[in-house]
Amino acid sequence: MRADLHTHTLFSFDGAPAATVDAMCESAIAKGIGLLAITDHCDINGEIEGIYAILDKEAVFRAIEAAKKKYANRLQLLFGIELGQATQYPREAAALLSRYPYDIVLGSLHNLANTPDFYYMSHKDAEISAIQLADASDAEITSLFHRVLDESAQLLDFPGIHVLAHLTYMHRYVLQVGKTLDFKPFFPELTALFQKMIQKGIALELNTSTVGKRGITMPTKELLALYHSCGGRLITLGSDAHTPNAIAQHFNSAAESLLDCGFTELAFPTANGLITLPIPKGERYVATEL
Repeated sequence: MRADLHTHTLFSFDGAPAATVDAMCESAIAKGIGLLAITDHCDINGEIEGIYAILDKEAVFRAIEAAKKKYANRLQLLFGIELGQATQYPREAAALLSRYPYDIVLGSLHNLANTPDFYYMSHKDAEISAIQLADASDAEITSLFHRVLDESAQLLDFPGIHVLAHLTYMHRYVLQVGKTLDFKPFFPELTALFQKMIQKGIALELNTSTVGKRGITMPTKELLALYHSCGGRLITLGSDAHTPNAIAQHFNSAAESLLDCGFTELAFPTANGLITLPIPKGERYVATEL
Protein backbone atom coordinates (compact mmCIF):
# COMPACT_ATOMS: atom_id res chain seq x y z
CA MET A 1 0.00 0.00 0.00
CA ARG A 2 1.17 3.52 -0.85
CA ALA A 3 0.29 6.52 1.32
CA ASP A 4 0.07 10.31 1.11
CA LEU A 5 -0.18 11.73 4.63
CA HIS A 6 -0.44 15.49 3.95
CA THR A 7 -3.19 16.91 1.72
CA HIS A 8 -5.60 19.85 1.73
CA THR A 9 -9.11 20.35 0.39
CA LEU A 10 -11.16 23.42 -0.47
CA PHE A 11 -11.94 23.69 3.25
CA SER A 12 -8.41 25.03 3.86
CA PHE A 13 -8.04 28.80 3.60
CA ASP A 14 -5.69 28.29 0.64
CA GLY A 15 -7.40 25.24 -0.85
CA ALA A 16 -8.35 25.13 -4.52
CA PRO A 17 -12.07 25.11 -5.48
CA ALA A 18 -11.52 21.82 -7.34
CA ALA A 19 -10.08 20.16 -4.24
CA THR A 20 -13.26 18.56 -2.95
CA VAL A 21 -12.89 15.60 -0.63
CA ASP A 22 -14.26 13.33 -3.37
CA ALA A 23 -11.85 14.74 -5.98
CA MET A 24 -8.88 14.20 -3.69
CA CYS A 25 -9.95 10.62 -3.00
CA GLU A 26 -10.50 9.84 -6.68
CA SER A 27 -7.07 11.25 -7.58
CA ALA A 28 -5.39 9.20 -4.86
CA ILE A 29 -7.04 6.02 -6.10
CA ALA A 30 -6.05 6.76 -9.71
CA LYS A 31 -2.43 7.15 -8.64
CA GLY A 32 -2.29 3.89 -6.72
CA ILE A 33 -2.47 5.48 -3.27
CA GLY A 34 -4.18 3.16 -0.82
CA LEU A 35 -4.00 5.36 2.27
CA LEU A 36 -4.79 9.07 2.21
CA ALA A 37 -4.79 11.56 5.07
CA ILE A 38 -6.74 14.77 4.55
CA THR A 39 -5.11 17.33 6.82
CA ASP A 40 -6.72 20.71 6.29
CA HIS A 41 -5.07 23.81 7.70
CA CYS A 42 -5.81 25.13 11.14
CA ASP A 43 -3.18 27.76 11.91
CA ILE A 44 -4.52 28.41 15.37
CA ASN A 45 -2.84 31.81 15.76
CA GLY A 46 -3.95 32.88 12.29
CA GLU A 47 -7.57 32.05 13.07
CA ILE A 48 -7.59 33.76 16.46
CA GLU A 49 -5.74 36.85 15.22
CA GLY A 50 -7.94 37.21 12.13
CA ILE A 51 -5.20 36.53 9.58
CA TYR A 52 -6.85 33.50 7.96
CA ALA A 53 -10.41 32.35 7.42
CA ILE A 54 -11.54 29.95 10.13
CA LEU A 55 -11.57 26.30 9.12
CA ASP A 56 -15.09 24.84 9.20
CA LYS A 57 -14.06 21.88 11.32
CA GLU A 58 -17.54 20.40 11.51
CA ALA A 59 -17.99 20.48 7.72
CA VAL A 60 -14.61 18.81 7.22
CA PHE A 61 -15.49 16.12 9.73
CA ARG A 62 -18.84 15.37 8.07
CA ALA A 63 -17.31 15.31 4.56
CA ILE A 64 -14.53 12.93 5.54
CA GLU A 65 -16.83 10.63 7.49
CA ALA A 66 -19.05 10.38 4.39
CA ALA A 67 -16.03 9.72 2.16
CA LYS A 68 -14.74 7.02 4.48
CA LYS A 69 -17.95 5.10 3.85
CA LYS A 70 -18.09 5.90 0.14
CA TYR A 71 -14.53 4.74 -0.60
CA ALA A 72 -14.25 2.04 2.06
CA ASN A 73 -13.44 -0.70 -0.45
CA ARG A 74 -10.91 1.33 -2.43
CA LEU A 75 -9.14 3.70 -0.04
CA GLN A 76 -8.20 3.93 3.61
CA LEU A 77 -8.98 7.53 4.52
CA LEU A 78 -7.64 9.25 7.63
CA PHE A 79 -9.32 12.27 9.22
CA GLY A 80 -6.41 14.56 9.95
CA ILE A 81 -5.47 18.15 10.56
CA GLU A 82 -2.40 20.30 10.03
CA LEU A 83 -2.26 22.20 13.31
CA GLY A 84 -0.05 25.25 12.92
CA GLN A 85 1.67 27.06 15.78
CA ALA A 86 -0.08 25.05 18.51
CA THR A 87 2.21 26.36 21.25
CA GLN A 88 1.27 29.97 20.54
CA TYR A 89 -2.32 29.31 21.71
CA PRO A 90 -2.02 26.02 23.58
CA ARG A 91 -5.39 26.16 25.35
CA GLU A 92 -7.33 26.70 22.14
CA ALA A 93 -5.27 24.14 20.25
CA ALA A 94 -5.81 21.51 22.95
CA ALA A 95 -9.55 22.23 22.96
CA LEU A 96 -9.69 21.65 19.21
CA LEU A 97 -7.92 18.29 19.41
CA SER A 98 -10.29 17.16 22.14
CA ARG A 99 -13.36 18.18 20.12
CA TYR A 100 -12.87 15.93 17.09
CA PRO A 101 -11.64 12.33 16.66
CA TYR A 102 -8.61 13.07 14.53
CA ASP A 103 -6.82 10.01 13.20
CA ILE A 104 -3.60 11.90 12.61
CA VAL A 105 -2.32 15.33 13.64
CA LEU A 106 0.48 17.11 11.79
CA GLY A 107 2.28 19.73 13.85
CA SER A 108 3.68 22.57 11.77
CA LEU A 109 5.44 25.88 12.17
CA HIS A 110 4.65 28.44 9.49
CA ASN A 111 5.62 31.42 11.59
CA LEU A 112 7.65 32.12 14.68
CA ALA A 113 6.14 33.77 17.75
CA ASN A 114 5.36 37.44 17.10
CA THR A 115 6.67 37.07 13.54
CA PRO A 116 4.74 36.74 10.24
CA ASP A 117 4.51 33.56 8.21
CA PHE A 118 7.69 33.03 6.20
CA TYR A 119 5.48 33.24 3.11
CA TYR A 120 4.77 36.89 3.86
CA MET A 121 8.42 37.53 4.71
CA SER A 122 9.31 36.54 1.15
CA HIS A 123 6.81 38.88 -0.56
CA LYS A 124 7.72 42.56 -0.49
CA ASP A 125 4.19 43.57 -1.39
CA ALA A 126 2.75 41.77 1.63
CA GLU A 127 1.77 44.52 4.05
CA ILE A 128 1.48 42.00 6.87
CA SER A 129 5.28 41.73 7.15
CA ALA A 130 7.78 44.45 7.99
CA ILE A 131 10.51 41.77 7.97
CA GLN A 132 11.80 40.80 4.53
CA LEU A 133 13.97 37.75 3.92
CA ALA A 134 15.39 39.38 0.79
CA ASP A 135 16.87 42.15 2.92
CA ALA A 136 18.03 39.90 5.76
CA SER A 137 21.72 39.36 6.39
CA ASP A 138 23.22 35.89 6.68
CA ALA A 139 23.40 36.41 10.45
CA GLU A 140 19.72 37.33 10.59
CA ILE A 141 18.73 34.27 8.55
CA THR A 142 20.85 32.11 10.83
CA SER A 143 19.14 33.62 13.87
CA LEU A 144 15.71 32.93 12.40
CA PHE A 145 16.52 29.26 11.79
CA HIS A 146 17.85 28.90 15.32
CA ARG A 147 14.42 30.11 16.43
CA VAL A 148 12.74 27.62 14.08
CA LEU A 149 14.58 24.75 15.71
CA ASP A 150 13.87 26.06 19.21
CA GLU A 151 10.14 26.49 18.58
CA SER A 152 9.98 23.14 16.76
CA ALA A 153 11.44 21.51 19.88
CA GLN A 154 8.72 23.21 21.95
CA LEU A 155 6.10 21.95 19.51
CA LEU A 156 7.19 18.37 20.17
CA ASP A 157 6.01 18.80 23.77
CA PHE A 158 2.47 19.66 22.69
CA PRO A 159 0.19 16.66 23.40
CA GLY A 160 -1.47 14.90 20.49
CA ILE A 161 0.95 15.59 17.65
CA HIS A 162 1.86 12.52 15.57
CA VAL A 163 4.04 14.04 12.83
CA LEU A 164 6.35 17.05 12.57
CA ALA A 165 5.54 18.53 9.15
CA HIS A 166 7.93 20.28 6.75
CA LEU A 167 10.64 21.01 9.32
CA THR A 168 12.56 23.24 6.88
CA TYR A 169 9.55 25.28 5.72
CA MET A 170 11.65 28.45 6.17
CA HIS A 171 14.17 27.09 3.64
CA ARG A 172 11.56 27.24 0.86
CA TYR A 173 11.30 31.00 1.20
CA VAL A 174 14.98 31.63 1.80
CA LEU A 175 15.65 30.03 -1.59
CA GLN A 176 12.76 31.92 -3.16
CA VAL A 177 14.43 35.28 -2.44
CA GLY A 178 17.82 34.08 -3.71
CA LYS A 179 19.44 33.46 -0.33
CA THR A 180 21.09 30.31 1.00
CA LEU A 181 20.84 28.36 4.23
CA ASP A 182 23.64 25.95 5.11
CA PHE A 183 22.33 23.30 7.50
CA LYS A 184 25.70 21.86 8.59
CA PRO A 185 26.30 24.43 11.37
CA PHE A 186 22.91 23.43 12.79
CA PHE A 187 23.67 19.71 12.94
CA PRO A 188 24.11 19.66 16.77
CA GLU A 189 20.72 21.35 17.27
CA LEU A 190 19.10 19.17 14.63
CA THR A 191 20.55 16.06 16.27
CA ALA A 192 19.06 17.11 19.61
CA LEU A 193 15.70 17.77 17.91
CA PHE A 194 15.72 14.39 16.18
CA GLN A 195 16.63 12.63 19.41
CA LYS A 196 13.69 14.32 21.11
CA MET A 197 11.39 13.20 18.29
CA ILE A 198 12.62 9.64 18.66
CA GLN A 199 12.10 9.74 22.43
CA LYS A 200 8.54 11.03 22.04
CA GLY A 201 7.62 8.73 19.15
CA ILE A 202 6.83 11.56 16.72
CA ALA A 203 7.40 10.96 13.00
CA LEU A 204 9.34 13.20 10.64
CA GLU A 205 7.59 14.18 7.43
CA LEU A 206 9.30 14.15 4.04
CA ASN A 207 7.35 16.87 2.24
CA THR A 208 7.62 16.94 -1.55
CA SER A 209 5.79 20.19 -2.33
CA THR A 210 9.00 22.11 -3.11
CA VAL A 211 10.56 19.58 -5.49
CA GLY A 212 9.01 21.02 -8.63
CA LYS A 213 9.88 24.67 -7.97
CA ARG A 214 12.99 24.45 -5.79
CA GLY A 215 14.38 21.00 -6.55
CA ILE A 216 14.49 20.05 -2.86
CA THR A 217 12.38 18.21 -0.33
CA MET A 218 11.56 19.47 3.15
CA PRO A 219 13.76 18.45 4.86
CA THR A 220 16.62 17.93 2.44
CA LYS A 221 18.22 14.57 1.82
CA GLU A 222 21.22 15.41 4.01
CA LEU A 223 18.87 16.00 6.95
CA LEU A 224 17.01 12.75 6.24
CA ALA A 225 20.36 10.97 6.44
CA LEU A 226 21.14 12.75 9.72
CA TYR A 227 17.77 11.74 11.16
CA HIS A 228 18.36 8.11 10.16
CA SER A 229 21.87 8.17 11.65
CA CYS A 230 20.35 9.37 14.94
CA GLY A 231 18.16 6.27 14.96
CA GLY A 232 15.06 7.89 13.53
CA ARG A 233 12.79 5.39 11.84
CA LEU A 234 9.35 7.04 12.04
CA ILE A 235 8.92 8.73 8.66
CA THR A 236 6.03 9.82 6.45
CA LEU A 237 5.59 11.02 2.87
CA GLY A 238 3.40 14.05 2.29
CA SER A 239 2.70 15.87 -0.95
CA ASP A 240 1.11 18.89 0.78
CA ALA A 241 -1.30 18.78 -2.17
CA HIS A 242 -3.78 21.63 -2.45
CA THR A 243 -5.22 20.29 -5.74
CA PRO A 244 -6.17 16.76 -6.82
CA ASN A 245 -3.39 16.61 -9.42
CA ALA A 246 -0.71 17.30 -6.81
CA ILE A 247 -1.44 14.20 -4.72
CA ALA A 248 1.66 11.97 -4.50
CA GLN A 249 3.61 14.41 -6.67
CA HIS A 250 7.35 13.60 -6.80
CA PHE A 251 6.87 10.52 -4.62
CA ASN A 252 8.94 8.30 -6.89
CA SER A 253 12.10 10.37 -6.42
CA ALA A 254 11.30 10.89 -2.73
CA ALA A 255 10.99 7.14 -2.17
CA GLU A 256 14.40 6.67 -3.81
CA SER A 257 15.86 9.26 -1.44
CA LEU A 258 14.42 7.44 1.55
CA LEU A 259 15.86 4.13 0.37
CA ASP A 260 19.24 5.79 -0.24
CA CYS A 261 19.23 7.07 3.35
CA GLY A 262 18.53 3.61 4.74
CA PHE A 263 14.78 3.70 5.30
CA THR A 264 12.89 0.59 4.27
CA GLU A 265 9.37 1.56 5.30
CA LEU A 266 7.07 4.42 6.09
CA ALA A 267 6.20 4.27 9.78
CA PHE A 268 4.02 6.70 11.68
CA PRO A 269 1.83 6.85 14.77
CA THR A 270 -1.89 7.54 14.57
CA ALA A 271 -4.67 7.78 17.13
CA ASN A 272 -5.30 4.08 16.49
CA GLY A 273 -1.71 2.89 16.67
CA LEU A 274 1.42 2.62 14.55
CA ILE A 275 1.12 2.08 10.79
CA THR A 276 4.03 0.68 8.78
CA LEU A 277 4.18 0.38 5.00
CA PRO A 278 7.15 -0.97 3.02
CA ILE A 279 8.84 1.32 0.52
CA PRO A 280 8.94 -0.67 -2.72
CA LYS A 281 12.36 -1.28 -4.25
CA GLY A 282 12.96 -1.36 -7.97
CA GLU A 283 9.50 -0.10 -8.97
CA ARG A 284 7.66 3.18 -9.20
CA TYR A 285 6.10 4.30 -5.94
CA VAL A 286 3.00 5.71 -7.62
CA ALA A 287 1.45 4.70 -10.93
CA THR A 288 1.06 8.24 -12.24
CA GLU A 289 2.63 11.57 -11.30
CA LEU A 290 0.96 14.54 -12.95
